[in-house]
Amino acid sequence: MRISARAPLRLLKCDRGLAALEFALLAPALLALVFSVIVYSIYFTAQIGVRQAAAEGARAAVAGLSIGERVTLAQERAQAVIDNYGSLLGGKSQPQITAGAGDTSGTFRVEVRYDMSGSPIMKYGAFVPLPDSNVAASVTVTNGGY
Repeated sequence: MRISARAPLRLLKCDRGLAALEFALLAPALLALVFSVIVYSIYFTAQIGVRQAAAEGARAAVAGLSIGERVTLAQERAQAVIDNYGSLLGGKSQPQITAGAGDTSGTFRVEVRYDMSGSPIMKYGAFVPLPDSNVAASVTVTNGGY
């Protein structure tokens, strides 16, 4: 069997299977992009939840008359907000909620820390660079009065 000189040229002009080749080359990149958007949206949801818990705890603390009452109100409200986020935070760890007098006199500070290392996105999101698994937020409010 003799191969003609035109056979390689004919193969270069053939476009059968080109769509399958393009799909095989582009699909991994597109799937990685979609999954990274999902992973980061879950992470940002957890970050917003921790910030909201700290802010709600600080707001609730304003109603207290003593430091002890403010601490109790802040911790209960922050825990309620974290509980409302439920499985969106992903981890099964409990948040660390600290409340007490602020750095300056006449202020009250609420800090919420949440460890997301047990979250599925930290386990399965290893193909994208993820930020630190410890999410923290703190809010400082005045004790009231002008």
